[in-house]
Amino acid sequence: MRVRLNARFYVLLGLVTTGCGGGPVVTPVPVPEVRETPPIPTPVSVARVSLPARVAGGSWRVVSQITIELRDSASTPATPGTRGNAPTTRRQDVESRGLVSWSGTRNPNGSMVLAGQVDSFTVRSSFEQQLAPLPTPPALLLLDGRVDSTTVRIVTRPLLDNECDRPEAAAAALAAEVLVRIPDGVVRGSTWRDSSVTLSCRGGVPMTLISRMQTTLQDIEPTQLRLERRVELQVSGTGGSAFRAFDVQGQGQATQQLVVDVATGLLRRLDGRSELRLTTSERVPQQAPRLQTAVQRGTLRVEWRP
Repeated sequence: MRVRLNARFYVLLGLVTTGCGGGPVVTPVPVPEVRETPPIPTPVSVARVSLPARVAGGSWRVVSQITIELRDSASTPATPGTRGNAPTTRRQDVESRGLVSWSGTRNPNGSMVLAGQVDSFTVRSSFEQQLAPLPTPPALLLLDGRVDSTTVRIVTRPLLDNECDRPEAAAAALAAEVLVRIPDGVVRGSTWRDSSVTLSCRGGVPMTLISRMQTTLQDIEPTQLRLERRVELQVSGTGGSAFRAFDVQGQGQATQQLVVDVATGLLRRLDGRSELRLTTSERVPQQAPRLQTAVQRGTLRVEWRP
């Protein structure tokens, strides 16, 4: 016999099973998989350089040593009864040293306005180890300086009437080596560029020296900064008279390793090497030009004296 089950039956069946303690039929709900919450990354703290606005508190011993190899292309041809003269090569050693002091103000972009001095400046020069007489340098030289991304201007106080071959000009150039422009906000690996044009005079020939510098902040340590500075040099000059004219052209490069004090912003130490190649052409009427080449290799060392 077929029994037809209607909806009421299913309702009663549900009541019976409830009364018997079976409980309602519950569809299982899947439990979500427990996943570990990834840690929130800690923001990376980037150390940025911020140097004090005041430049003061020390002096530096600066020593520059240069070796110059000169080769003169002029020669005297052999004639009957003579052997003639071959091109000559000479060597010159020049050492400059002095005590340099600077004080002044620094702006956030690293530019500086300064007053300073050079004390105990000496120069020793030799041709083939024979000392050559040089003008006596002053015992104390006062300076004013201005440094920015396009200018390194160092002048004597009072100004010189003629800077050509003056020891005061050489002392001012030595003092400029101490100055380093470091803009605020740079981080490890930052690179910035500077350039300058310097007018000088050597051997009665006015010359222009163009320097293009690239400085890299290599490391930031708790008490000091480590930097590398690479310099490209270009020299040109023309002088003389209608009877004897000179033309000078040259190129070179330098590499310097620097250590700067974080608290004061002052240079602690500098070690540098440079090489400059110069060609001088001497022109005399009705004669072939006379060429002289010079290779100038130098070392520079600066040490801070608190």
